[in-house]
Amino acid sequence: MNCPFCFAKIGKNDTKHHLYISTVKPVAQCWRCGWTGHHISLIISVEGCTYAEALQYMEQPPTNAELFDRLYSPCGLVQSSDLVDKPVGYVPMSYALSGNATMEYKAVHKYLLKRNVPLGMMVQHFGYVPGTHRAWILVDANWWQGRLIIPGEPKYISPPWPKGGSLWNSEALYMYSDVGICEGVFSAIAAGNNFVALCGKAMTNAQANRLVAARRVQSYTLMLDSGAEDSAYVMAKQLEYAGFRGDINIQRMISGDPADGVIGDRITWSWDVEMELAML
Repeated sequence: MNCPFCFAKIGKNDTKHHLYISTVKPVAQCWRCGWTGHHISLIISVEGCTYAEALQYMEQPPTNAELFDRLYSPCGLVQSSDLVDKPVGYVPMSYALSGNATMEYKAVHKYLLKRNVPLGMMVQHFGYVPGTHRAWILVDANWWQGRLIIPGEPKYISPPWPKGGSLWNSEALYMYSDVGICEGVFSAIAAGNNFVALCGKAMTNAQANRLVAARRVQSYTLMLDSGAEDSAYVMAKQLEYAGFRGDINIQRMISGDPADGVIGDRITWSWDVEMELAML
């Protein structure tokens, strides 16, 4: 089809159908101006709609976890960076790495290195906004998250999104027998490759069903922020109610979260120890 992005990118309209849309994979690319993106980013850009509306346009409900996972994952970024609804003043880490480093960049870069963020992921996913003291991760055209790298509140800033049954880094469910569960993306990255993120403080029933359906997983470790023991109990019950019969562990945090806190003891959860845990 004629590419709708050529004029904005190179100043000339496309009249010779340079935009190719795959019918095999959910990707599209213009061989003239270089635009590339997911089917959803294409719909959002052309129709001017929201992410949820684009899913409905494709007759895909917002709770379609497999579709979400292709975007909300360590390697699932929409390739077209100009389509991402970035925070005002956003600077990608790749720009700073090219020799345009600032004090803000150096602080964010140091923070991410200490949290074990791989260089490739850092360049493709992360950025910063001068003056905000936040590391920003861009996941898709309609979703991003900013995390403070200094003490303060709110720790996280992110717009609402219909996560449904999606799990950040869901690939871990098919690679590891022991999988960890964190609240946020930053925590999951710091905790290790076998950790998934709920992208929220609560687990949806759809997420619990997905975790139980991962037959390779024999044990789950809930590693939430400090003071979130009550949430951990609820999640443990959700997993059992959903049919999980393996081990469920709770990794307590003495302070902070898995990205920057102090790790406490690890307890194997059961109905008998819930009241005991509540006293800690």
